[in-house]
Amino acid sequence: MKTEHHTVLIVGGGPAGLALAVVLGGWHPYYRGSRMFSERYAQLAAYLGPHQGSLLGLDFAALVNAGVAPADLFRLLHHPRQKFEELAQVAMEFRQGEPLDYLLLSQEPVGGLWNKAPRNLLTLSPGQWMEFAFYPLAQYAQEQGLDLDVNELICKTDLIEYYHRVPARFGQEEHLRTGEKVTRIEPHERGFLLTSTALASGDTRQYTCKYLIYAAGQRCQLRRLGVEGEDLPFVTNQYDSPLDCPRHRVMVVGGGRSADWAATELHDAGRQVCYVMRQSPEQHWQLIGDSRHGLPYYTRIAEILEGKSPRLEALYRTRVKRIGGDGRVWLSAGGEERVVQVDHVVKEIGGIADYSLFTGFPAELQLEEKYDNYRFQVHQVRTHPHNYESVDIPNLYAGGYLAAGIGLVVIAMHGTTYAIAGDLLHKEGRL
Repeated sequence: MKTEHHTVLIVGGGPAGLALAVVLGGWHPYYRGSRMFSERYAQLAAYLGPHQGSLLGLDFAALVNAGVAPADLFRLLHHPRQKFEELAQVAMEFRQGEPLDYLLLSQEPVGGLWNKAPRNLLTLSPGQWMEFAFYPLAQYAQEQGLDLDVNELICKTDLIEYYHRVPARFGQEEHLRTGEKVTRIEPHERGFLLTSTALASGDTRQYTCKYLIYAAGQRCQLRRLGVEGEDLPFVTNQYDSPLDCPRHRVMVVGGGRSADWAATELHDAGRQVCYVMRQSPEQHWQLIGDSRHGLPYYTRIAEILEGKSPRLEALYRTRVKRIGGDGRVWLSAGGEERVVQVDHVVKEIGGIADYSLFTGFPAELQLEEKYDNYRFQVHQVRTHPHNYESVDIPNLYAGGYLAAGIGLVVIAMHGTTYAIAGDLLHKEGRL
């Protein structure tokens, strides 16, 4: 089998991996300042003002020692305030230079988990929080002739179209290989050896690289219930739209935001919904209460539950025990068993970051559990705070949410981009 070599391999085509692809592809940030940035962050503006070169050349270790994390610095440069007013408020600009040899591998099209999010799902934040600094959503909308209010929540279909246009817009298409699932990562004399499977053909491929960026995301591997009948035809691993559940009785299993969306949309489409959750009602209502005044679908689910709609039954502290081929589902709650007859079962139980691919390294990756109050959780890789390189495996970098210390807010999802790119360019003598 022929092995293909690249200086850098990126595993994962979500927002974290895609942002790194463009920056490693030669699009580097430069400080240009802005009135808003200078007014709000005068000390940072004074520090950056004399810097004429690429911001990738900053001394990130010194910044960390001064209390400024790289992800936070670039977040402030990109979003000096949370509301977008004009493109001129972004305090950096991007200029095209020499690329670094890299290849991105992804089992999905670019955009990561957003490819499989429900069709009509709204983001949890304003659309412009989901954008890349090198391609503001307002600029994209202007180029495409779209009527988008970037300060409003953005629909999944609009967001994924934006992500899909990024590779061609920045000339990176030839560096992306989608439809490949990485199955093994091992040490190699050239750095790392990756084995992958082409999903369309089943062919096995191998790659080596000097540096590896692991940005496979927090839902790389979907969770399973681990019960009999889980793989029956009427059981789906994720929700897309009511059209996929044409019959009347639907069981939604979950408890987080995606499951809340599915239960709400299915109810409003006329389905009879049985919503099964392991959590307590207090936990669920904390999430609803925190979100109902900012997110329309939480306003709606609150109305449904408070109005005691006969078409949505919420079962708390309940587990699925078995799924029968005749549509019966055995549930357990407080030691009591209940059987529910359904036509469809929708599992929205999240996923986990998959570190089982790493094998044969002298040290195991040290992981830290990170979670917030909004059902978002991930095991993050312990990294050096100035470059997001693993403390255990040299030249392995954790991209996006997989890097320890990165916040779990949407606005931080590609915050590791610039420090990682800068570190690689320094190591390669490019800065």
